[in-house]
Amino acid sequence: MNTGQTLVPLRATQSLPLVFGTGAAIGILGGMVGLGGAEFRLPVLIGLFGFAALSAVILNKAMSLVVVVAALPARFVAVPAADVAAH
Repeated sequence: MNTGQTLVPLRATQSLPLVFGTGAAIGILGGMVGLGGAEFRLPVLIGLFGFAALSAVILNKAMSLVVVVAALPARFVAVPAADVAAH
């Protein structure tokens, strides 16, 4: 089913420093709290960058998937599979 929606914000945000600064703030805050940052990304995508709600949710889930896939190799190195299998 094609709804015709794209992952493009409703209003143009052309400020790279704003995008990178916001991303850094979300990363720091998420790291301090112990979360991946998804809880903070969604309101920023909708409120600050003007994405439609459905587009923001899709993009947020895609970014969460990238974070999990990037973290898996580090976790496998830090915690041996035998220790995980014991639980």
